[in-house]
Amino acid sequence: MSCMKSIFAVLLLAAIASIVPQAKATTVEVTIVGASAEWQTLALAAYSLAGSGAGHWTSASNVINVTDSRVNPVNVDAGTLWIVWNSAGTKVWSFTKVDSIVGTRCYFAQPQCSVNATLANLSGSGSNQISSAFWGSDTALPATVQSLFTTGVTTTAAATFERPEDAAFLTCRVNSQLGAGTYGGAASDGLDGLGYNSVNASGACPADGLGQSSGAYVGAPIKSGYPGSTATANVLAFNIKGKDPISGTTIPAFTVVEVGAAPLVFIIERNEGQLTNLTNASPSQLQQAFSGTNCDAAAFGLPAGAINIFINEGISGQGNVAEATEFRGPTVYTGSGTGNVLGLSQESNVYVGGVLNNPLAGQSGTCVNGLGARYRAIGSSEETKAVQNSAAKFGGFDGIGYGVFSYGNFSSIANNPNYGYITLNSVDPIFASYGPQNSTGLGYDPGQPASAGTLPGAANLPASCSGAFPCPESEIWAGGLSFPNLRNGTYSAWSDLRIVSSGTALTSSKALVKAAQEFAVSSVPDFVPFVKTTAGGVTDPGLLVLRSHYQQYDGAGTLIGAAPVNSGSTEAGGDFGGEVVSSTSKTTQLVQGAQGLQIRP
Repeated sequence: MSCMKSIFAVLLLAAIASIVPQAKATTVEVTIVGASAEWQTLALAAYSLAGSGAGHWTSASNVINVTDSRVNPVNVDAGTLWIVWNSAGTKVWSFTKVDSIVGTRCYFAQPQCSVNATLANLSGSGSNQISSAFWGSDTALPATVQSLFTTGVTTTAAATFERPEDAAFLTCRVNSQLGAGTYGGAASDGLDGLGYNSVNASGACPADGLGQSSGAYVGAPIKSGYPGSTATANVLAFNIKGKDPISGTTIPAFTVVEVGAAPLVFIIERNEGQLTNLTNASPSQLQQAFSGTNCDAAAFGLPAGAINIFINEGISGQGNVAEATEFRGPTVYTGSGTGNVLGLSQESNVYVGGVLNNPLAGQSGTCVNGLGARYRAIGSSEETKAVQNSAAKFGGFDGIGYGVFSYGNFSSIANNPNYGYITLNSVDPIFASYGPQNSTGLGYDPGQPASAGTLPGAANLPASCSGAFPCPESEIWAGGLSFPNLRNGTYSAWSDLRIVSSGTALTSSKALVKAAQEFAVSSVPDFVPFVKTTAGGVTDPGLLVLRSHYQQYDGAGTLIGAAPVNSGSTEAGGDFGGEVVSSTSKTTQLVQGAQGLQIRP
């Protein structure tokens, strides 16, 4: 070919290339892993931010891999995923719901966990896990988006019930020997460590750089006691600052974004007679049952009868809301053998006769008294399923469990008189009153089921919402604001919902949180927004109470995270079980101790 022909050919190819459309790069806005209580509202938030022509897709349940590659073989947790993309397919948001503490671990792990799945599990038009009333039906993933997730997308944010300090503490408690930590000493209840790793001293976080062969970083998986379930909660160490204990890689600084607050609700099957008349419980009654001290309806002042009691794993976010606020409580050890544990842990009587009952599945000795039994459920969905099938799967008896409220979380047992919820110290977790508000002369809240204690669902929404979502909080509650007893500080079992992130994903997370707070006011009130929020013509003042923060430490007394702060817009330290105080309070470190309300040492 002549030189002139070669030049012509090159110019022709360049001209052709200039008119062929170039593939547009896809930007992953944020990849969230964590708690289910935020899953639905953050999906709606992402869809609204994606703009006109956006698409969405949800996976089948628990077919998505959340892979922690710090260990060999890699650790995989199963999750359920939503993906949202804009009309051009150039922006992608996603959220894989697993347990809250798994999400925290996956964010702080270095390298961070990968979210991935097989092509088969990413194919099809979606599973419509979120009602089409909110955002229409799922559609198939674009090939470019599908390719991202078959390759794997890095976790860039965690959705949590707990501060990172609390998540680290809870992991160290599980990932250690059973017994009293050296800091608690004689004041301990013997449950500073729960026995899922024999290498680490009770409650103590492992040192960095010991190597995987030391056995210090991976505990025994916590198994499900639900019949036929293969679910497990995987126990892996992580740090929240300094270096990753396994890889040695430096952990970047993080920011916690407050989303809102949601109540923990004690739920029951009440169709078999044993718990039919249970409407209220005190913390001491709940402790008797959930600790295995008395597995009987008599623990609640009812006639004796076998009941089933369902507890979550020791690294469950919602399980530890119950543990910290109503069961064991935060420890108030002094390091000198004083500061006794006041409550009874739900992890009591799991280790019996030198044997760790894993799974906890009704074994002899795991209930000290009573005719009933205790069982382990892994994750929020299985906890609700266990209560739903208490009679059908567990010997024909009523059962009791718990869960962080959202309309999505309890949809399977909502608007069904065979199931229900109870008040705590006679305070309703959801509505202003447990049934008609006789004290004020008012009737039920507009979105409240007609039978007291029945869990609310879409079918119970008022006529002004045509009995379906979207429905604003102002139409569901007579007072115009959601969860009135959480807001006024009289209901004690609740936790903040949070996002933990950094970098460009933090910017995207903040935009999602703002939009989600607006949806919580105008469309699906799953939580109290953390800040003042105006949406749909309604102004919500936001959360006006908080949990006092305190210095978190492990079983050896080693400090975890920063010193406590709960002033203004700044927070640091643990707050699981912290005293409920006004959001304008400058007081820190308050918990219940032997002297009543006291500063946690």
